Amino acid sequence: MGVRNRPLGHAVGLLLLLTADVGCTAPEPAAAPRTVPAPSATATPAVVDTPPLCGAPAPAEVDEFRFNRDAARRDQLVGVDPTTYLGGIASFDELDAGGLAQLLESRFVDPYDRQNAAPPVWQIFRFLCAHPEVRAAGYVVSTDREDYRTSIESIYAQRVDAGLSTDATAFCTEADAVVLDGHLECFWD
Repeated sequence: MGVRNRPLGHAVGLLLLLTADVGCTAPEPAAAPRTVPAPSATATPAVVDTPPLCGAPAPAEVDEFRFNRDAARRDQLVGVDPTTYLGGIASFDELDAGGLAQLLESRFVDPYDRQNAAPPVWQIFRFLCAHPEVRAAGYVVSTDREDYRTSIESIYAQRVDAGLSTDATAFCTEADAVVLDGHLECFWD
């Protein structure tokens, strides 16, 4: 029908018009995808799919979090090569909201874990949901060690607009290092 390359809103509107003409009711439209501001005024905004977990309430905090101990799967999710471990620790970066959602849902990371003065992982996840251009970095600890875990120690973005700058300034107040000069870096040691 020619709506294949049109925005979702147009397709929903067309569906409503077609169903109104034949006297039936249309299903509820799906929630519109979030858009990220385009890099220039002439470019079209990019559609970003946020994970469903972004809209979920915070999980209940438990006294003793039970980690999923499938380190091979966890390392695959965060992009760690098992040969890069040094002292039982390997670093990762480029973790977006979708990747962090997978770690949370699979119990590879405690939503209430904090890297020293960092916000809890759940708050970092919600920040990534609100700002899909932001990535997280951290490290994983191997199953050989008693302190097996996944920790988030920084967030970053290549570009910073006014909204991200304002939100990051408030979010990174306890960070050991903050850069907001054309790009974003917040590091909690």
